[in-house]
Amino acid sequence: MDAQKHFDGQDILLDGEKTELKRAEGESWAQALDRLLLDVPSGRTISGVFLNGAPSSRPEIEALDNANPFLLEVRTESLESLLKDVLTDLVAHIDSLMVVFQEIGNNLRRGNLQAVFGARDSNQESGGGVYMQALEGMVAAQVLVEEIGRIEQQSGHDTFRVSFIEESDRIDALLTGMLKAQEALDWILLADLVEYEILPVLQRGRVKSARALGIVIESERKGNLVVA
Repeated sequence: MDAQKHFDGQDILLDGEKTELKRAEGESWAQALDRLLLDVPSGRTISGVFLNGAPSSRPEIEALDNANPFLLEVRTESLESLLKDVLTDLVAHIDSLMVVFQEIGNNLRRGNLQAVFGARDSNQESGGGVYMQALEGMVAAQVLVEEIGRIEQQSGHDTFRVSFIEESDRIDALLTGMLKAQEALDWILLADLVEYEILPVLQRGRVKSARALGIVIESERKGNLVVA
């Protein structure tokens, strides 16, 4: 926007609207901004804070003074929109994980350990190969679920709780069992754990995540209906 390029005052915007925020005596601009954030409308959450058009950190805002002009913007988004985005990411991520773990199980049963634990090409270090990437993917999925839980808590409901968070202890136990099977070089047991334990957990998570996403999309659709 033009205001990002041409500004000669100390303007603070909330979702594009100029505010009357001023610093109290002895207060930093970061502390003043904290007061503004208390006024974020219900059902919305902070999506970013920008200083002179660029993403900003708290130390940068702390360093602001009254001697220089600046444009400080706070942008928010609806919790429902954020929830839809995270659920969409989770469903796609679980889909990818199920494909990877199915391939891992198949290769373990064939004894094709290079395809499971080796590097994808000769220029890469092994680092655990596809198997390690799959385990890291499980952690990433749990992080997404935790983000969903945070959004639920902020919005004041738990309608969209998905099975990953309910099965976190089970997942931890499975990962421990998989590590023991790997250390014992028991590839059949590892394949069993992947195919008969991990994949069902992923499938349950996928069903509940997709169902939750459908609810959000339907709610959004109803909210966007134009009444003639």
